[in-house]
Amino acid sequence: MGWRQVLVLYLVLGGLAAEYVLIERPRPPAPHGLPARQRFLPLQADELRQLRLDQGGRTVVSRRSGDHWLVIDPPDASIPPDLIAAFARALAGAEQIERVMENDADPRTYGLDERAARVEVLGASGDPFVVTLGGTNPTGTAVYARLAGASGVVLIGRDVRYYEELIFQALAAGPAPAVDGHAPIGG
Repeated sequence: MGWRQVLVLYLVLGGLAAEYVLIERPRPPAPHGLPARQRFLPLQADELRQLRLDQGGRTVVSRRSGDHWLVIDPPDASIPPDLIAAFARALAGAEQIERVMENDADPRTYGLDERAARVEVLGASGDPFVVTLGGTNPTGTAVYARLAGASGVVLIGRDVRYYEELIFQALAAGPAPAVDGHAPIGG
């Protein structure tokens, strides 16, 4: 075997080694996105049994019966059960986006005063959780919230506030007025 053949074999071997290192060699998986955020409530949506929402002197109490939510108080409220279920899923699925305050700051800065909504959640274990929902952050993308017994205020997703507002809008709307089906349109 001549020196040219040996050189060609070394070049082929080097090419195969480079191809393995650059293309074929398994690499550790790259981390996907941001790390998981901490959940706001230690409950899953299917563990919620009762919700009590208080805001501005108005109260809505709903209880889960099987897979459906029933509005208990006020008894004549026309709040859709699916709206209560959406609120429960949003609250149970909320993640702590950011911790914004420790105990030493003024909670009114975050809307955690008489304007705040108070939500009492009763889980399957019977342990109550009290959540105070304050104002939205300056960009309008999240809501300030405080869990009773926890230190500080955190930001959670705005969808919790969205469903809470829809519930109180449905409460204020009341039942639709009765109409005469035989009357002409517009009068």
